[in-house]
Amino acid sequence: MDKQKTTISRRLSRQGMDPERGSAFAIAILFAAVLGVIAASLLRYGATEMRLNKSHFLHQEASNAAESIIEYGFAELRTRWVRQTSFTANELISNPLKIPSTVVDFYKDTSIRYADFELVGGNVPDGEWVYIDPDVPSNQSDPQRGKNVFMRNVNVYGKAVVDHKAFGLKTVYCSQVLSVRDAPLFTHAIFYNMDLEFHPGPKMDMLGPVHANGDIYVQAVDRLRFYSTLMSNGDIFHGFKSTGTHTQFGEVLVKNSDGDWIDFYDGGSPTDDASYVDSRIGDDWRETATERWDGNVGSKDHEVPKLNTIGMEDYVPDDPSTVVNEKENHAYAMIEPQVSPSHPNYKGDTIREEQMSYQAGLIIEVARVYDPDAQGGYDYELSAYNYNRESQLDPMSAPKTNNNGTLKKSSLSLDKVEATKGKPLVTSAKYAEDETGVPVSGFYDRRQDQTMDVIELDLSVLADIINNGEANGGNNDPWNGQYHLNPGNAIDWNGLVYVEMPFHSSGTSRADKVMPAYSNVVLRVVNGSEVPNPDFAKGAGYDEGFTLATNGQLYLKGDINADGDPNTGSASSTDDGETYSSDEASVAFYADSITILSDAFDDAKSKRSPSSRDAEFTEVSAALVTGLVPTDPGGTNQSGGAHNLPRFLEDWGGVEFRYRGSLVALYESEAGTSAMTNGHSAWYSPPKRNWGYSDLFRNGIYPPATPIVRDYKRTDFRYLTQTEYNTALSEIVGFDAGSSSRGH
Repeated sequence: MDKQKTTISRRLSRQGMDPERGSAFAIAILFAAVLGVIAASLLRYGATEMRLNKSHFLHQEASNAAESIIEYGFAELRTRWVRQTSFTANELISNPLKIPSTVVDFYKDTSIRYADFELVGGNVPDGEWVYIDPDVPSNQSDPQRGKNVFMRNVNVYGKAVVDHKAFGLKTVYCSQVLSVRDAPLFTHAIFYNMDLEFHPGPKMDMLGPVHANGDIYVQAVDRLRFYSTLMSNGDIFHGFKSTGTHTQFGEVLVKNSDGDWIDFYDGGSPTDDASYVDSRIGDDWRETATERWDGNVGSKDHEVPKLNTIGMEDYVPDDPSTVVNEKENHAYAMIEPQVSPSHPNYKGDTIREEQMSYQAGLIIEVARVYDPDAQGGYDYELSAYNYNRESQLDPMSAPKTNNNGTLKKSSLSLDKVEATKGKPLVTSAKYAEDETGVPVSGFYDRRQDQTMDVIELDLSVLADIINNGEANGGNNDPWNGQYHLNPGNAIDWNGLVYVEMPFHSSGTSRADKVMPAYSNVVLRVVNGSEVPNPDFAKGAGYDEGFTLATNGQLYLKGDINADGDPNTGSASSTDDGETYSSDEASVAFYADSITILSDAFDDAKSKRSPSSRDAEFTEVSAALVTGLVPTDPGGTNQSGGAHNLPRFLEDWGGVEFRYRGSLVALYESEAGTSAMTNGHSAWYSPPKRNWGYSDLFRNGIYPPATPIVRDYKRTDFRYLTQTEYNTALSEIVGFDAGSSSRGH
């Protein structure tokens, strides 16, 4: 063998080849071949990966476009439905969603094919009442937790196509549900359409949900507790809005999901911002608040929505640092009287339909008339009427209109009421004094520092007429059969009474077109322990309860919708202890401002100091929707806080004012414009506040014409196959599957 190897080596040498070098060369060739194979594989893999990545990128591009189409649909629905109260099932079929033309420019230099976009809205269901249970983990961050909402789930479908010259078409289909959630205004224990302030002296408990469309400021001398949610569309601060500092150091507590009371104070100097957990802590606020209160405290950082009443635009406060008045008090329209569509202050048909003066089943009009022989050269004329409606069987149907767009009316005699009942339903009294300066007619409001002409409404008279069914054409009918209370035949009563006070009706340059009532004539309600609430209204198809609205300042004297017995009822429960079967009505009052007077209030003493006007125990069971004068930071004017939203004019020191209802600050006052100041002891001393959230409202029993606030929640996003997409569209009632518009 060795000889053979030597022979081969010699032979190679004769051919000029080194055997050692030849072996290396062969190995090199083999290695190069292997590398070539690997490189080719890597190149093929890389090219495949590049194609896959590009394909994935194009698919993702189509997915993003499809999602954006649905977002366009949601944005259009929110814009459409901000003022809409009723919906039809085929609404999005007869009036389809549209893809905005701006999309063309947005996708101009991409592979997206705008012409192949599709946007389709499904049927609008009837909806159902749903309780947003705060104990369900998925509801922890829901700003409507703890409330009853009327929910409609609307499906929206989208399609997007990407066209690439090398990779062809990529089509993505998707759908998502928009939950349209309507909550009656009185699902809140307290609702503010602007900044909300709490700085009570005595202990104060809030037993229901609290919401503000502005900032919330909280502090307390003794203790302030929130049993439910505290939600702000702005920020939440501990401190006094007027100064921006901490001036009260009592506990401010909110319950967490375990039922523990958790304070805003977190240790340290009580005058130091850093000692409190609030919006001042910056980026950590969102997570910290969620962990601390388990979702029961939320702000704009938690995406708490602005809850406007349907039909009303955003409230815009004035900026006191400028010389221009930027105020836009749009929600004030809710309590304004009707004007002709040709009037410069007419706010449009949509707003009109939400106004209390439009919806009312009985209207009492107070007109200021020229009278040269009367004191001051004027007097008041009182009249009553109701609207002629489209359906005699439906007292909430639309009023008929005259050719000029005004509403058709039927007059009702107030003189006949007095003749039949032995006392008037409504009276007027102009302010007058005797020779010693003592008021003998009307009264003096020391907060407003103003004499007041008084229009007085006796609720006991109206309750007698309505509850006993006398307005049915019988011998005791004060309106001679002109006002109907006969279900199944004709009915005019719908539970809502509007009192139109004299107002400034001339055109205005204000953006909100507000028409304030005169400031020196007010409405006072007396004898209100029983309210109009006929038995037939408790049946199906009618709204039980009672609502009174006025564009003027309102004074509630004595017990309202309550027996006035300290030993019955509470700040939340009815006097008879019942809820669904209670004889206590669900009641609401709307006014420019609302002042509480006890039965002890004496007009003759109204000019004196509060020490001459001792109050007595008073009980009110009603929602109060009213205005306020906002706090001027750094100035002397204050709103007074939620604890002073109802105004007072007596010495309540140590006397209980028991209140169960829902407090709503919906607008700024335009007639009762005297602010709260540090000198408030000149007109009142505060009551022992025993305030709560009505069990009637908590259980979904609301007064007639209760306004609605609306929010939206996106749920159940998913991608669809082409088959699933086509099947879903085919199941939309009324949808034309052959239609090529689909959003265009």
